[in-house]
Amino acid sequence: MQANSVQEGGSSADVIRHLVLLGDALENLDIGTEPVEAALVPRPRNPWKLTILEAPHVLERGWSRAIPIDATHIGICIDGGWAIEASGLLRGSAHSVGGALETLAAAADQFEEVFAKLIESAREAGVPTVVCTLVPSRYEEPARRRVAATALAIFNDRIIRQSVAAKLSIVDLRFVCDEEADYATETLLSRAGVRKVANVARSALYEVSREPGRTRVYF
Repeated sequence: MQANSVQEGGSSADVIRHLVLLGDALENLDIGTEPVEAALVPRPRNPWKLTILEAPHVLERGWSRAIPIDATHIGICIDGGWAIEASGLLRGSAHSVGGALETLAAAADQFEEVFAKLIESAREAGVPTVVCTLVPSRYEEPARRRVAATALAIFNDRIIRQSVAAKLSIVDLRFVCDEEADYATETLLSRAGVRKVANVARSALYEVSREPGRTRVYF
């Protein structure tokens, strides 16, 4: 499904005119030097703009000041890789499995607290919103990849729990970014991966604009 198409019409409520991205996930994308909008939507049929607000900016200022008044849609997408690294699981530096899991759980608690506040900000803004799960890594070493996937599952569980509670739809990037070609490096999405994510997210926003109020999963 192609959002922002001619059939939608420039004044339709489901046309994405101003997308606000809450989170730092674009730091996990390899989009080169071109504008982010061009990387996400190469040839849009309707003009649109993107505003990126990282979590601290929203939480410090409050949604009413941080989120632009002309925002038409919101996407929530945070990179949780920093917390996984901090747990020591990927480096094998934890003193015990229990210690590593305790550290990871504490990081997930902190992550979930921030995520819940971003969801509340989006709900108060009152515009169609979708939530993205975390992007999986593609480490070459099988053991490292398995550990990263296990850790990621803990964070994604928090995302899904908060999203379902808020009746927000989810773009599950674990199923969207499922090919080697989707990655430029072990942790960075390629241009092809970026476009896949953008296509699914736009379709999700298009549908929730017309049928809000219940959780769907898109991939």
